[in-house]
Amino acid sequence: MSSVRHENRYGPAPGITPMSVIRSDMGPWRERRRYWNELGLDSGKGRTADPFGGMAEYKEHPLPSGPSLFDPVLAEASYRWYCPDGGSILDPFAGGSVRGLVAGNGGYRYTGVDLSGVQVAANRDQAAEWEARDLLAVPPRWVEGDSAKTLSLLADGAFDYVFTCPPYHNLERYSDHPDDLSSMRWPRFERAYREIVAESARCLAPDRFSTWVVGDVRDSAGRIRGLVPLTIDAHRAAGMHLHNDAVLLNVIGTAAMRLPAQWRASRKVARIHQYVLTFVKGDGKRATGALPPFV
Repeated sequence: MSSVRHENRYGPAPGITPMSVIRSDMGPWRERRRYWNELGLDSGKGRTADPFGGMAEYKEHPLPSGPSLFDPVLAEASYRWYCPDGGSILDPFAGGSVRGLVAGNGGYRYTGVDLSGVQVAANRDQAAEWEARDLLAVPPRWVEGDSAKTLSLLADGAFDYVFTCPPYHNLERYSDHPDDLSSMRWPRFERAYREIVAESARCLAPDRFSTWVVGDVRDSAGRIRGLVPLTIDAHRAAGMHLHNDAVLLNVIGTAAMRLPAQWRASRKVARIHQYVLTFVKGDGKRATGALPPFV
């Protein structure tokens, strides 16, 4: 086993602990993110343009590199906290390569579903590079398709953990594809979202955890939609229970520069956090008993 996988096998660096407020702006977290960057984790591949040939639209929080990119440290920590050693992970909104590469590096069996063939191809290319460099204990698997349809083809209880970050409705609009949740009006988005939550829950084995990283969004009138309560209610309807709710505090970045004009115009705060919601299917104690000891 390579030194990289050996180091990663024991989880995130000291100081990253499961608290109700997760500080991604603190030293240990930033040091661990630097570790992943030094491995050559290119989370932007396939993410800078509309994956179906046009230009993507980024509504409220434009970033210089295009759409938001997932934090590898959050993926690593979550796998360590909630997934059995060598367990199988389902990601119904795979997006970029981050969650799959981090899983494969740690010895987990990852299956990600994404609507974009361009994105899936970019993810597979990067996984091939990592495999050639002996950075993957288990190659991740990406499947091109609409999660609402693709998940229905998977067996009941086939996965040990669900970990995903769904589209925050149309906060970042990825394409005009009719099955792209980011292009849907809210009523259709809610129906499709509930269906995918239900299918994800069916695919999860009994006495296992599921983590969804979500954030609230606003409608065209500036009112908060309620994606967080929708996520909780959809899981409850699917027979799962909210086990942990944590706030991920992000680096402030350009939010401080946007705030004055935003506040003067609308009294809307600068959003610098996301919610990390972890649900349990079945018994939480038995789900915990399947996990490695916490150190």
